[in-house]
Amino acid sequence: MRLDHPIGLLVNEHSSEPYAEYAARHNLKLLAFTPEGICWEKHTAAGLYLTRYGTHFKRLPLPKTIYNRLYPHDPQLISRLIALSPKLQVFNQMTQFDKWVVHRMLSATDLAACLPNTYEYDMASLHQALSQHGDIVIKPRLGRQGSGLWRLTVVPGGKLMIKPALPVPIALPYTDAVVNLFHVLMIPYTMVIQEYIDLASVNGRCFDLRALEQKNGRGSWQVTALTSRIAQADQYVTNYYEKVMQAEELLKDHEFPAADIISTARAISIQAAEVLEANLGHLAEASVDLALDRANKLWIIEVNGKPDKQLYAELNDGKLLEQVYMKPLEYALYLSKKRRPR
Repeated sequence: MRLDHPIGLLVNEHSSEPYAEYAARHNLKLLAFTPEGICWEKHTAAGLYLTRYGTHFKRLPLPKTIYNRLYPHDPQLISRLIALSPKLQVFNQMTQFDKWVVHRMLSATDLAACLPNTYEYDMASLHQALSQHGDIVIKPRLGRQGSGLWRLTVVPGGKLMIKPALPVPIALPYTDAVVNLFHVLMIPYTMVIQEYIDLASVNGRCFDLRALEQKNGRGSWQVTALTSRIAQADQYVTNYYEKVMQAEELLKDHEFPAADIISTARAISIQAAEVLEANLGHLAEASVDLALDRANKLWIIEVNGKPDKQLYAELNDGKLLEQVYMKPLEYALYLSKKRRPR
């Protein structure tokens, strides 16, 4: 991989992550810079310059191809960068996805069949969802790394079981007054309500499937990794997990129809990435969290715009981890070698 000018990494803070190692190994030039490092008058950026010769702090012309790693993304900054002349190519323009917006986009396609019933949060929707489904999850529209989740379940005896993200359930009478009191704790229009999907389990612990979609050096979407997080005991979500495994290994070990599930998961995830890119701007990376229910049907639970790559380090598979970090850089090289728009 040889390119005379560096690939840009737009980051929240100066950190080379594992990129210094990969830059040296693949003879890449990378410039990791923050928004504060940009000089708009001179069209330059100061940051960590990563090459096979080491890491140095340098000010260089703004890279022609930029991989946005900011979280949350900054729409005004991205717009300003892509408005420069000569034009820069910035991908992963959006990194923090709104669950309600994503749901509406995917609902307009045949992926609607893979979506749990989902509602924009307000008091009327809360009453409707509980009445219709009896078991729901309330979550923030914008990602908080698993915090801010609530599960509400109507149980026999006229009770409403309320579970926050951690397993400390509270049983209260299932009445309009109690539901209205719970509503006071929420901030309307910052949350979504989702029908609870009863996840398949292994050894009494539920698990998910997470598909990492990335564009490759040919400019095409691919599933780079398909993993499963096995939840801790008594957890109803996999944000608090005990173990990470390759999804195919887990499914085969526990006699699920692995080939069919893996094939479907890959197809669903690629289609979701394509739909979101068509609506949200230039993307090259996302991860889709899928739930497998007790009937072996896959459901799209949510889509993440800035996947947690450290998850893959837990697999102790150096080759896969390198692919996870390198695919966006290979895509950046592909963009750099294409004729750029004027």
